[in-house]
Amino acid sequence: MHDEVAPDRGDARPARLVARFQAALLALSVLSCAFVAVELASLWHWKSTEQIVPWIVLGVLVCSGVIVVFNRSRITIAQARLVAPCAIPGALFGVYEHVSANLDTGILNHRYNWAQLPGWEHVWLASTGAVGGTPATAPLVLALAGVLLGLATVGMTPHTTRDDFAQITEADASQAQA
Repeated sequence: MHDEVAPDRGDARPARLVARFQAALLALSVLSCAFVAVELASLWHWKSTEQIVPWIVLGVLVCSGVIVVFNRSRITIAQARLVAPCAIPGALFGVYEHVSANLDTGILNHRYNWAQLPGWEHVWLASTGAVGGTPATAPLVLALAGVLLGLATVGMTPHTTRDDFAQITEADASQAQA
């Protein structure tokens, strides 16, 4: 028996894997934004100024992601890295607004003697959805979409364009046929 050494593929295979991973993260970020937009639209989530905040965050995230998909220059990668963490304060603002709305309606819930409960329990019941009608942690999907966008740019350089990905795929296909 003799040991065979695998043929040298250079950096083609790891580069292809990284490019696919980045594309998947970008797609997940944009799809998360699209699904949140559908959910917000179905709830008519634009009746007050506070309800416009997630729409703004979604718009910025989607635009940033689409820009990176079509143009991977140094500046577009930098803007995506700058925009991605900005979704987190928007998401936390949404959590605050939802918990606050649940706290305001907590007294209407007849399962609990609201006046007798301590303040920390008011916050707990409002944040877990036991009282009120707004899902307290739902806005965190905005933060997730931002994190996915930021993770998609890890290791991304202006040199890794879609053309390079196509060339790597063609090189692997020709090696597989040989």
